[in-house]
Amino acid sequence: MGEQDELEALGVAGEWIWGNDLETILFAQAFGQKKTLIFRFTLDDDPTQWQALPTRIVNCYHDREVNSTSATFTTRLSMRRALWSAIAKVWVECSDKPTVEEHDVIIDIYDLESTDATLRTSWSICHEVFFDDYVDLLLPLDQLSIKRSMNTADFGELIRLNQLGGRGCTTLVYSLSDPSSQFVFKGIDFRTYLNSYESGHIREEVKTFYQSTELVSNMPRHPNIMTPAQTLVTICKRGGDRPVVCGSLYPFLSNGSLASQIDKKNESHERIPLSRKGQWCYQMAAAVAHTHFVAHTYHMDIKPGNFLLDADFNLVLIDWEQSDAPVTTAAPEIDGTWDVEELSTESTGRTSPPTLRYQKYTGPERRNMPETTPGVNGWNKWNVFLDWSKHCPKALELAEIFSLGRSMWMLLRQPDLNAFEDVMRTEEIVEDWESSDDIPAHWRHAVERCLTHDPNKRIGLRDLLAFWDNAWHEIDEHNNKMIPAVVPCLYYGSKIFSIILALS
Repeated sequence: MGEQDELEALGVAGEWIWGNDLETILFAQAFGQKKTLIFRFTLDDDPTQWQALPTRIVNCYHDREVNSTSATFTTRLSMRRALWSAIAKVWVECSDKPTVEEHDVIIDIYDLESTDATLRTSWSICHEVFFDDYVDLLLPLDQLSIKRSMNTADFGELIRLNQLGGRGCTTLVYSLSDPSSQFVFKGIDFRTYLNSYESGHIREEVKTFYQSTELVSNMPRHPNIMTPAQTLVTICKRGGDRPVVCGSLYPFLSNGSLASQIDKKNESHERIPLSRKGQWCYQMAAAVAHTHFVAHTYHMDIKPGNFLLDADFNLVLIDWEQSDAPVTTAAPEIDGTWDVEELSTESTGRTSPPTLRYQKYTGPERRNMPETTPGVNGWNKWNVFLDWSKHCPKALELAEIFSLGRSMWMLLRQPDLNAFEDVMRTEEIVEDWESSDDIPAHWRHAVERCLTHDPNKRIGLRDLLAFWDNAWHEIDEHNNKMIPAVVPCLYYGSKIFSIILALS
């Protein structure tokens, strides 16, 4: 018996369970039948109600100390079954009520004692006061720094299809006005607020959402970087007429991510074709080169999961929050313990490239990130990207070269990516070339030049881009599979790197 059988019979799916910091409440979200509803179970203060279903669910989820096993569940699985079963029963009764889909609604579930002394699940619709606090955190469209006109859509017009990977509430949706459409919603919904308002993390979530939306909207276009949102999603307080921006809509790329492609091929014990690997390594380098040399910014979160595949299986770099870094691909020097300066040519006696001097920070504890920033890594307290972007952008380039190299190694080597889930420090990953006899030696060497722990010994980004431009086309020429189609060029000073797409 599955834990959601009763819900699934209704065409409904339960997807989120979370609790409050005081450990007195459990929330759950379910969607289906063109609705998304939030339910709440609350611990009963009455000591005589210790066997009430909401109390037992809260006790089990939060692992609260109880005086009797009857006040909780024996397993978390049995707790989830009871939770989703209760929601299924309530869904049948409440889902057709005229106010149930209003944005501020939470459905409280509790037990009522009937005249025959048996307990039954009951419910009530609550217009949550916290909803106004959520809306007050959001900005109207005219306060966003976006230099072009944008379409808008009301949040209530979007129908949830399923949760996607990524930050916050990245969700696949369609519009009521166009049921055949599919978009990716990125933003801050009420569930996200309820999940993080107590810790204060929600303020950082809102900030990074707006920052990434503005950054991508104003960035010069590139075929391997996500296109800007064409539509911003708005929401209002109940009965209000002042819409604020809670999200944005992006095209849905159905071919998944580079990470999912690696996983898929590993599951079937296949190697990704060498020509495709060369293409994708080039496109990763091209996206990051454009970021640094044309857009004059950085990404910070380079990893296989943040490169999506478009309809033609070209890579597209996504997730521009610039607020966190993946431990599995982070350069060692970004851990918040290093300072850097660029030495003048007079002091080094060299003309190019510039030499960077890294020094271990030994002063008092420092922080340039808000106290509410989630995460336990060094960059969650002292984010060197914020500091180095102002006075030493070369250091950022070399740090992202390391992240590119680690991502390219994951593509070329095809290791089990799930094996890295428990990695706590980037130094824990050892880049071997087991079962990689198909990878040319000079490709391996180029990746290894990215991964040296001395940033000054890493290959430069322009040189890396030129290497993969040549390598990709060499392998295609060798296979006699080239179908050239020249698309817009990248200009870096007087040098032009033509992008030639080859269908393999």
